[in-house]
Amino acid sequence: MNNSNPDKHREFKVVAIYGSPKKTGNTSLLLDRFLEGVAAARKSSEKDIKIKKITVRDLNISPCRECCNCSRTGECVIKDDMQQVYKELIEADFLAVASPVFFTTVSGYLKALIDRCQRFWSLKYEHKKKIITKKRKGIFISTAGSGSKDIFNCPKKVIRSLFDVLYVDYLCDFVFNNVDSQGDILKNKKAMEDIYRFGKEKAF
Repeated sequence: MNNSNPDKHREFKVVAIYGSPKKTGNTSLLLDRFLEGVAAARKSSEKDIKIKKITVRDLNISPCRECCNCSRTGECVIKDDMQQVYKELIEADFLAVASPVFFTTVSGYLKALIDRCQRFWSLKYEHKKKIITKKRKGIFISTAGSGSKDIFNCPKKVIRSLFDVLYVDYLCDFVFNNVDSQGDILKNKKAMEDIYRFGKEKAF
């Protein structure tokens, strides 16, 4: 009798979405440190772990037009780079979303991507069509210059809404305030170590 688990060696895809306009900002440093932890886990894991990082500023993603085509057909009428992002979001087993805080929410780059996920909202709530069937988890990573911890309340709600339509369990977040100048997060050695350890030990 073969008692092997068919899922034991299956591909496990970690998709990381980086939403900052800066290539190497504080949020990028955190996200990359998380992915370094994932890469370290890959060496000893029995799973075939794949990593896909999406830098939103490098993509051509138009804002949602509110044309309601997704309400009618379940598809987005805009044919730009978001079509490939849809594929990555569907395939992800673990989703990490990272953005600094801009005017108490996520960056404009990331918000455009999230608004285009109205397609998933329509599929879930209007068409009652579940195109994502596997269980998956996700985290939110963010930094803000503000000294107020409440600064993350709004972006957390936005990410929770995104995860809801994607059938992603909001596992936790890594958010740090009083982080303003480029590279400031590196002074917080505990933050960098915690997110690395999470990527290595908790993402699977």
